[in-house]
Amino acid sequence: MIKTPKQYLESIRDGRVVYSEGKKVADVTKDKVLGLCANICAWDYEAGQMPEFADTFNTKDADGEPISFVFVPAKNAEDLLRRREIIQTLTRICMGMPAGAKFTGIDTLNSITVNSRIIDKATGSNYTGRVEEYRKFLSKNDLSVVAGVTCVKGDRSLRPSKQVQHKDFYLHIVEETKEHGEAGIIIRGAKMFNSMGCCANECICLPTRAMGEEDKDYAVACAVPINAKGVTVISSMEEFFDDRSNEFDFPLATTRHTGSGTTIFEDVFVPMDRVFLNKEYKYSPNFTYMFADFHRLSADAYKYIQLEMMAGIGKLLAEYNGIDKVAHVNDKLSWLVMYAESVEALGRAACQFCVKLPDSDLVYPNPTYSNCAKFQFANNYHEAVKILQDLAGGLPASVFSSRDYFNAATKPLIDKYFAGKAGVPTEHRLRLMRLVKDLTNSFDAVTTVHAEGSLAAQRLSIFSLADWDRYKASAKRASRIDDGTKHPIFSKLPKFPKDFA
Repeated sequence: MIKTPKQYLESIRDGRVVYSEGKKVADVTKDKVLGLCANICAWDYEAGQMPEFADTFNTKDADGEPISFVFVPAKNAEDLLRRREIIQTLTRICMGMPAGAKFTGIDTLNSITVNSRIIDKATGSNYTGRVEEYRKFLSKNDLSVVAGVTCVKGDRSLRPSKQVQHKDFYLHIVEETKEHGEAGIIIRGAKMFNSMGCCANECICLPTRAMGEEDKDYAVACAVPINAKGVTVISSMEEFFDDRSNEFDFPLATTRHTGSGTTIFEDVFVPMDRVFLNKEYKYSPNFTYMFADFHRLSADAYKYIQLEMMAGIGKLLAEYNGIDKVAHVNDKLSWLVMYAESVEALGRAACQFCVKLPDSDLVYPNPTYSNCAKFQFANNYHEAVKILQDLAGGLPASVFSSRDYFNAATKPLIDKYFAGKAGVPTEHRLRLMRLVKDLTNSFDAVTTVHAEGSLAAQRLSIFSLADWDRYKASAKRASRIDDGTKHPIFSKLPKFPKDFA
């Protein structure tokens, strides 16, 4: 089925336990702050109803029933590019915000899909069957799903099972048991950075790191309803705003909220048909790596939309301030364009040069290109922010509020003295400055670096994925080093140079 926004919003009025800004929230869809998150998620369902987007967002299952395309496992580059188009469409609609009710959760679904096949092949288990039944459940009900990957971790110098204060800093299996005659596990722990988690129907939890034998209880992947008994969500506070309707002063903060807090699991029962890793610790890192691979693709897809907006802001700032003919200004604008388009090119390359999972019909994004794209946008984001703040001058730091601008006594003075280039309304210039102030905030600056994995994580991934044998073979050929090693490309090349005279 394909839900409507109203059906989705009704589905999360389900008695879930959510706290925000010091109070328990009875209905997340009606809350002043969390309601913004619910509306962002609802766009997933709204776009699916719109004729201009329906063919991209929707498909049919094996029974011919309409379902959301994102629930279909990727089998070729076109599937990955279509997923990318869905993310970018939603992000453009929501003014640079990674949007939709399934943004992070689909990446965990893809991770358990790939890894279930790997584990089944090695051990003879039947995780693939469980995953596919769960996928059908999600698609048939068009559910919102969130990723639960990053554990709170406690003392990071200690392994999960060696934590001193308590053993619950990492999500773990407490025991196997039965509830109402149904076999399952009891889990305990907490997951952080669960974007849209307060407004999701389901959370797919994965191991946050590689686990050793002593940590096998922490090697768990499973799916949990957000309204399950024992689940508590504490939502985060992002950028402050005092009036939800004040789009002049807060053009972004008043329209969106990630709801990226912490989901706590206190002795939550999970039926076995929702368990996709049960102490097989040797496979625990595979889940995190595969999630990261898919999620970095999702990240660079939405981040490009934000970067194209930043390039547009820079150009408007130059024009409104009358500095659009200055050489060093155009150098900065050119850099913003190169920054944005290189991220887009690397992200598309990760799809176009996807990797086929052996002995299956599945593919996943090229991990080298995916990591390069994420590193490119995260490592350069603060430079882009600096350029926008430089082009804006000092006005974003002391730009007038809507109360001042629309005050009958002060508006004529502001219109006169804070105008920029002739022909540009002062209101337009002030609105752009408010956007710069809202966009270049600490929340976006931090999440750009750390969401989808830190810069160190990208460096480690790229180093481990690098084809060092090929790089070294190139260097040996150029320096005429013959140490007897063979390379499938360079060993077949003809001798160079050669005298053809």
